[in-house]
Amino acid sequence: MMLRSLRIARLVPAAAAAGALAVLTASCASPSQEAASVSGISQPQSKYKGTELGIPTPIPPVTLTDTDGKAYDLKAHAAGKVTLVYFGYTHCPDECPTAMADVAAALRLTPADKRAKVQVVFVTTDPERDTGPVIKDWLGKFDPSFVGLTGTVDQVDNAAKLAATPVEPPKKKADGSVEVDHGTQINAFGPDGVAHVVWLAGVTPKDIAHDIALLT
Repeated sequence: MMLRSLRIARLVPAAAAAGALAVLTASCASPSQEAASVSGISQPQSKYKGTELGIPTPIPPVTLTDTDGKAYDLKAHAAGKVTLVYFGYTHCPDECPTAMADVAAALRLTPADKRAKVQVVFVTTDPERDTGPVIKDWLGKFDPSFVGLTGTVDQVDNAAKLAATPVEPPKKKADGSVEVDHGTQINAFGPDGVAHVVWLAGVTPKDIAHDIALLT
């Protein structure tokens, strides 16, 4: 597993119609050589350890499919809770398992009363390979309470766009491997259903736990 500090990303404009917010994206298979920064952030004196967004992002009002094959209304399930949403895939060799491990570690640092108000949602960007059982088994290695969601490529792409997280459809390469480009930020939606902060490269479980305490 690679360290978060090794994350390499390229700048991709997302949610342009909502103010040209730019977020990080990385390819777990073939990362870009171009370092990136985030625009649209708030003042450096932010109370958060993560990156505070100058353009808050509402949680996507979409319905996907959970690991048991049931419809899952993301916005409805997030009502009144802190919902951490990550777009990735289970075959990812570095960023996705690191992100899930960091969140799981942060929740272990969070008092039980606040932990009860937090839910973690993982949305696969590789729905062909990431079936419900595959996602459930993978997430269980980090925390069995994590929610796994899937859908068609178009459904996932729409949800990601609404969450200002760029993703690209999986690409099969000549050697048979699959390349999946996806945004690597962890989106933290507060009880108000809006993300005011995201966690990018360099944040630690302690940083995430600090911000969770502010959000709950």
